[in-house]
Amino acid sequence: MIPSGVKRILEKHQVMPDQRILVALSGGADSMALLNVLLMLGYNCEAAHCNFHLRGDESDEDERFVADYCRKKQVPLHIKHFDTEEESGQKGISIEMAARELRYQWFWELVEKMGFHQLATGHHGDDMIETFFLNLARGTGVRGLRGMRECNDTLLRPLLAFRREEIEKWCYQNQIPFRTDSSNLDTAYQRNFIRHNILPEMEKLNPSFFSTMQRNFKNIDDVWQVFLNHMEELKQELLAREGEHMLIPIRLIREHPQREVVLFEILRPYGFNGATISEIIESFEGIPGKQFFSQNYRLVRDRYNLILLPRDTEETEMFYIENGQEEVLAGSLSMKLKQYEVNKDFKFSRDPQCIHLDADCIDFPLKVRRWHQGDLFRPLGMEKFKKLSDFFVDEKLSRVEKEQVWLLLSGEDIAWVVGYRIDDRFKVTKTTENILEIRI
Repeated sequence: MIPSGVKRILEKHQVMPDQRILVALSGGADSMALLNVLLMLGYNCEAAHCNFHLRGDESDEDERFVADYCRKKQVPLHIKHFDTEEESGQKGISIEMAARELRYQWFWELVEKMGFHQLATGHHGDDMIETFFLNLARGTGVRGLRGMRECNDTLLRPLLAFRREEIEKWCYQNQIPFRTDSSNLDTAYQRNFIRHNILPEMEKLNPSFFSTMQRNFKNIDDVWQVFLNHMEELKQELLAREGEHMLIPIRLIREHPQREVVLFEILRPYGFNGATISEIIESFEGIPGKQFFSQNYRLVRDRYNLILLPRDTEETEMFYIENGQEEVLAGSLSMKLKQYEVNKDFKFSRDPQCIHLDADCIDFPLKVRRWHQGDLFRPLGMEKFKKLSDFFVDEKLSRVEKEQVWLLLSGEDIAWVVGYRIDDRFKVTKTTENILEIRI
């Protein structure tokens, strides 16, 4: 039954016998059954074994068992040793999570390096139910309750339709040896607690609990697909891109009846967790400007939008323009400069992307830098100085837009708030003889 069931799953997902499969081989019944079924079906397999050094001599005995078996079966074997406890301590995560991260990181490195078509693991139906309860307790939402996929790109789990006891029985019937992990009895591990204390009670409530959960996973996945389709439509409606920035209208999120779920699904790919999403929504009632961070992204709560941008978009903070220089390229800033004498055909630019300054009022080298708190200038047409921060308020600039503002300075005086306004002290007048034209 198991070989025919695995064959149907592999054919369903178009996994061909000539494709190379890396089998995650712990030595337990599930992974030993999987390796043997794949070999019986004619698949080209290699195995990968992790020694996490968590059970003393028992871990080493597992390694020797797997190595001897693969040698007997002429299956190429890859072995990796890990200091799992050190990894757990350094990252501040559980031993279980550390082991999971370490093994999958290595598995995928092997897949890429050795050119395997798929990675196959021995996860079975009971594993999937245990994961359901783990995720239910952790509050992962619908995403974590869907169950595992039989095939997820290059990750295969062909045993999900079978129970642990079925797999062990098949191994006994076919004289396939396997190791039993003594730590599986330790209920200090969350998964073992669920396995030994919760699931037996569920079986008492419903003797067909396993098949019921299989149907539940199918139903949850169907609901999830409907939700994903709706989310794609919402993203088209809600999101706008401006270069590297993504804008999310606060009003539309606030008015959505499932705003927290919707915002979580939008921001989850960028590393924002559920707790941060709640804080972002709470900020809707506060003043603009609050920032939220994931590992690689920054989100700014502006007046009307949430602005998402990468954290690594820093540019050179200052550079100089020499007299006679005709072009400037610095990160996102591009300038073209030209000097000439005033003539009767000269027309003063009204384009904020092109300015004319009195060249004789300019002291080279010009300095270009970001704005700082406390910066002052005299906006064109004004006699008094104004703080740039106040000018930005008048211009209704968002926090992100303010961060992107460049200043052009002659000496220590601001000659141009680039793209916005020149300083009155450097304007072209009736007595101007030479023009400095700058276009961005």
